[in-house]
Amino acid sequence: MPAEMAERRLPDGMTPRLLSREAAAIYCGVKAEAFETHIRPHVPPVEIGTRRLWDVKALDRWLDERSGLAHAARPVDEWAGMLGDDRAGEGH
Repeated sequence: MPAEMAERRLPDGMTPRLLSREAAAIYCGVKAEAFETHIRPHVPPVEIGTRRLWDVKALDRWLDERSGLAHAARPVDEWAGMLGDDRAGEGH
């Protein structure tokens, strides 16, 4: 492996946060053409210089929404607020 490539490698066990289009497609389990047609319109890339990269967290959020998991992953404060305060009588 050329020294240049070795320097660009992440340490073992570390996953990159930003993915190329091809890697993002593989991450989502589709071919690059399907990614371009069905996912890219909904998940914009992060542009760094001339490179366009996809954020794993943005892909996860979009996939969660598509699969119905977004509702289950709502912030705790949001659903706790809907439940009301169960500390009745504390400090009152």
